[in-house]
Amino acid sequence: MLDGILLGLLREPRSGYDVASEFRRGARHLWAADLSQIYRTLGRLEKEGHVTSRVEPSSRGPERRVYRRTASGKEALLAWLAEAPALPPERFAYLAQLFFMGEAGGGRTLAFLKDLRRRLAERLRTLEEIEPSIDTEDDHGFHTHLTLRLGILAHRARLQWCDESMRRVRPRAARRRR
Repeated sequence: MLDGILLGLLREPRSGYDVASEFRRGARHLWAADLSQIYRTLGRLEKEGHVTSRVEPSSRGPERRVYRRTASGKEALLAWLAEAPALPPERFAYLAQLFFMGEAGGGRTLAFLKDLRRRLAERLRTLEEIEPSIDTEDDHGFHTHLTLRLGILAHRARLQWCDESMRRVRPRAARRRR
């Protein structure tokens, strides 16, 4: 998955730093990868012939390694895009925590849900702030917007679920305090 994302980000030549910055601006909402994973993957893609790199001077400091997608890399990207939609099991650490929250006893659940709601609302605001800046006239912007809309709608649904869950937890917590 990270291979395809990085090959997609290399629509134009970019330094490793620029690839990582672009990843943090957009793709991090789709896939988790840290800086070292990005650089390792770029190195592997280069060994596989999907990208090339060369050191170029930089106007802002030391030389930088600039990566370019090769014809083979474009073929790999198109092959990845032609695959059936990948539906791996979704992993939500907060759901795993909530699943076992009964072990904590007491009123921890409500505090947990309030904190989760706050964090989800912050992420939703970030996504909503990005939306007006996307130019949907070109194909890349249009498809970026489609993915962003899913993120916005999914976060709205999660917030609704938090609100519903807190409404259900409050009476339980009140009964336990009696």
